[in-house]
Amino acid sequence: MIHLAIAALSSLIFITSSATELEADKKLERYIRQFQFEALDLERDKNQELYALGKKLFFDPLLSGNKNISCAHCHDPKRGSADALPLGLGQGAYGSDPHEMPIQKKDSQLLSRHTPALFNVGLNVNRFFWDGRVEFIPRLYIYETPSAGLNGDYPEDYEISDALSGALAAQALFPLLSHEEMRGLPGENDLANAKSDREVWNLIVQRIINSADYKDLIKAAFASESINIAHLANALAEFQSYYFLANNTPWDRYLRGDLKAMSYKQKRGALVFVERGRCVLCHRGAHLSEFSFQNVAAPGVGEGFDIHKNDQGRFEITKKPADLYKFRTPALRNVALTAPYFHSGAYLSLEEVLNHYESGVKALDQYKGKEMNNQYQDYYLKALYVETAPYRLFRKKDTAHPALRSRAIRLNSDEREDLLVFLKEALTDESFLER
Repeated sequence: MIHLAIAALSSLIFITSSATELEADKKLERYIRQFQFEALDLERDKNQELYALGKKLFFDPLLSGNKNISCAHCHDPKRGSADALPLGLGQGAYGSDPHEMPIQKKDSQLLSRHTPALFNVGLNVNRFFWDGRVEFIPRLYIYETPSAGLNGDYPEDYEISDALSGALAAQALFPLLSHEEMRGLPGENDLANAKSDREVWNLIVQRIINSADYKDLIKAAFASESINIAHLANALAEFQSYYFLANNTPWDRYLRGDLKAMSYKQKRGALVFVERGRCVLCHRGAHLSEFSFQNVAAPGVGEGFDIHKNDQGRFEITKKPADLYKFRTPALRNVALTAPYFHSGAYLSLEEVLNHYESGVKALDQYKGKEMNNQYQDYYLKALYVETAPYRLFRKKDTAHPALRSRAIRLNSDEREDLLVFLKEALTDESFLER
């Protein structure tokens, strides 16, 4: 009798669990439509010749002024397509092996923001950098960038802008111009001494054309076509589009119709993501981001952009008060691989990120950066500056997203656990790890 009772109870639990999971699926079906969640897919075949050229360029320090730093140094596939540091390091911080962790030296450059990840950047992403300073507007077919010659209806450098394949290719042009990132400091090399953006790009193209290593790759990719910097940028974009593709997550498979692709716990986490977690206020659409700009009261870390070491985000580009302390909302595929988090790299784990959102704007008063500085003390010459000035914290809090100001996000322990499982497991593409 006891065995029969246990068997009956087990059957009841199984039936109840199945019914509850079915209800979760029904809810998710509704939310998928409401928030335009979609599986990520590339709709065209890889251009093999362009990809091969882009791969070579991505790992080649020849693109940098001092021939000492490549794209891969800062965007290492083995470090989640970034550098695993709170703030990026540029010129002088890297050795010959792009997979070695960078270390700030006396003559190396500390960058102002966290290095963004590259996952799925080739899938209809039209804004780049934390402040969105590079953008392609498809309906107008124009670019908005820090280089005036590429911008507007009648750009001066039209032969470059017309040849660009999109925003991702345009983005690739600008680390090349940065003295701190790849160009080198004035007086160090010909690129660093160039008088215009166009001159820098032309010098890079000549380096590549004159290199025997690229003769066959360029011929295969472009035949007899005369090339400019846009063609090299397109190759870099083609490589990144495919190499950093993360579209085989349990979430993507679920969205394609495989309801068994996610565990029940992951499904519960997806519901928390939409409901109690309120993540969809900013993270919706195919990428779980519409790449809009939000002030989420992220702690300020690093040297910033003015004498007060202030980083005012999107405002630095537009000068509009409405854009104060707003930064581009990141996409979330492989988010578990891309710590630290936020534009300042202030938080070391997703658990800390959830704590921040639950604390609301009060998190700014609580943040001292001690744990971050302790963990990364071997990589920087000194502790990273943390913004604690009451006036600047007040300005950031006063303009923060309403959900942060009202502390609208409250989770119990089960909800937190489920949400973390969704973020860490359902959004991770294991096939990328295998690659």
